[in-house]
Amino acid sequence: MDLINKSELVYLLYHLPVALSTPFISWYFYNISGGDFLGAGLIISIPYIAFIFSTAFFGRLSDLIGSKNLVTFALSMQMVSFIVYYNISRPWLFFLAYIGFNVLISAFSPSMNRYISVTTEATNQSKQGDVFGRLTMWASLGFFLGSVLATVLLDSESQDFRPLFLAAIFFSFIALCGVILLDSEKKIGIKYPHQNPTRSATDIGIRSYITELKSIGILLILVLITQISVSLYSSFFTIFIDSELNQPVNYAAVANSVATLIGMGVSYTVGRSITAGFNKKGVILIGLAIYLVLPTLTFIFADNPIIVIGLYCIPAYSTFFVVAPVVISENTDSKVRGLAMGLYSAFTFGGQAIGTLISAYMADYFEVIKYNFLLAGIISLFGILIGFIFFKERVIDPKSANKDVYVDSSILA
Repeated sequence: MDLINKSELVYLLYHLPVALSTPFISWYFYNISGGDFLGAGLIISIPYIAFIFSTAFFGRLSDLIGSKNLVTFALSMQMVSFIVYYNISRPWLFFLAYIGFNVLISAFSPSMNRYISVTTEATNQSKQGDVFGRLTMWASLGFFLGSVLATVLLDSESQDFRPLFLAAIFFSFIALCGVILLDSEKKIGIKYPHQNPTRSATDIGIRSYITELKSIGILLILVLITQISVSLYSSFFTIFIDSELNQPVNYAAVANSVATLIGMGVSYTVGRSITAGFNKKGVILIGLAIYLVLPTLTFIFADNPIIVIGLYCIPAYSTFFVVAPVVISENTDSKVRGLAMGLYSAFTFGGQAIGTLISAYMADYFEVIKYNFLLAGIISLFGILIGFIFFKERVIDPKSANKDVYVDSSILA
């Protein structure tokens, strides 16, 4: 296997400029709102609410016109957005541009996930775990490199974002050039939008078909829960470092760098484990347990900067970022794969919107952020119960993509 393939390179390059700005948006909006938690929370959550609809739309559109076209569009908008951000000086114009461009850029995730899924399915569906594990690993490296650059370039004293945007423009351009290397679905032999379904309710039986839909539904609920939890934990984390721990805001970039570096190894291991036969329900429950433990310990040690930042360095995202696309790939027909990936992104952003709004109201009410961490842990506990009781997975025999069976994997966990 190549060290890094064409799709993984594009994924890496996309996440590098994202890491240059995303972790600091809450801190930036908090400062321009005059230290208002509610104002910052509302500003941050509005794009997430818009993404709920845009990602589902773009996911379905990728089924109809092909994923590569939308990936190209999204990366073009990413590059243009940073050019515009660099030239904007008024906060309200920056806010409007931030919403508009991110809605367009949101086409990337569902389209790229669909592209990876259907091109892998054309060769060997049983390798989906490996594929998405490696994809998350290289995304982590991109985020790591971006976080390192942000640590060096960000001037926390002057609150000047402009050097970050210049670097983001350059890497966005490189990512856009990388799309040229991607094969089209037609070249690989994938036809759309009128392709024959690979499986139907008649082929696999009505009961199994319902199990497929139920598995995806429960998975999306768990994605929503985890994203509410992680947003409570992370949406104001940079502000927490600055205002409550009295530490340089650059430490957030350092923590993100370490987390993504560790996440590379964890993501690859999770992908390999799924391909080797480790049940996906077990991976999901492990991920939910991590989302329970990290914020709870952060609340307990909220006055200790070393422990708090150290806990933030643990890559909780690695499990769901790998297992969710694999479950969706195994439980959907390729002609609606983009829509399913779009719904996955929609539930992700929906959870982030809800979590950010709750986080803002909590911080405003208590006038401190640390109680957000406690609530994040409690919410994840409910996720563990739902996942353990209701989630069932489809197990594929690696010797044959046609031999599959549904099991209540709680007996395997």
